Amino acid sequence: MEKSTQSGPASDLEASTTTPQTPQRSTFAQRWRQNLDPTNADLVCLVLCFLTGLCDSSAYNAWSCFLGMQTGNTIFLGLGASNQPVSKPWGWLKSLISIVFFFSGAMIFSAVMRRVGALRRGTLFVSFMVQTILIIIAVAIIQADLIPHSSTDMGLTGGPLFLELIPIGLLAFQSAGAMTCSRSLGYNEIPTVVLTSVYFDIASDPKITDKPTGNVKRNRRVGGVVCLLIGAIVGGWLSRSSGGMQSALWMAAGIKLVAAVGWLFWRAAPPK
Repeated sequence: MEKSTQSGPASDLEASTTTPQTPQRSTFAQRWRQNLDPTNADLVCLVLCFLTGLCDSSAYNAWSCFLGMQTGNTIFLGLGASNQPVSKPWGWLKSLISIVFFFSGAMIFSAVMRRVGALRRGTLFVSFMVQTILIIIAVAIIQADLIPHSSTDMGLTGGPLFLELIPIGLLAFQSAGAMTCSRSLGYNEIPTVVLTSVYFDIASDPKITDKPTGNVKRNRRVGGVVCLLIGAIVGGWLSRSSGGMQSALWMAAGIKLVAAVGWLFWRAAPPK
């Protein structure tokens, strides 16, 4: 009995000295692995639509190809088989690189996010940070004037080194990451990079004339179209400004960085 009473205070003292550190480590780990509540995350998807318009309009002005909208790139690739357009003999190569990197990005982002948990706080944070870093690398290369990036630059039809393929690949890869996130959040009606099916879904919706509160999916589709259009308009004007396409890409990187940090404070999903 005496032995047990002596060991009791000692063990209590040990517990008191080790306990304060344990909750901090476990709390961070638990928060990092928490699944997030996708409610209201459609607003993030609408922001991604804006960024698609912003980046794609800038890229088309500079390189005559798209970064996210691969339907147009597929048409450009097909035209390349007949050496058209004549004024852009290497346009098909830029479109091909964009398609390949977008496809690769979709495979990698989707596989990794499925494996580690697509809706986890840490997963979404890392995904958006990777997208941000890829944009920063691409715009830094452009900012350093290492590659042609305006209509007045020689080599837009394909310089001897085709250096413009580097940022095209990086930016197309990160565009796939944005679409993967929107799908993972469950908002398939906001694809972030494609509008043809969205236009059809809006027009064919039997509840197209319902009140805003009565047709949420229609509202999201319309919002996606509007946000992408606004992004394209902003990207076009920024391309004409003194900052050039770099200003549009820096804006895209900044917004994605804010979104990445935002996931760290997003509401967790209720326990099942």
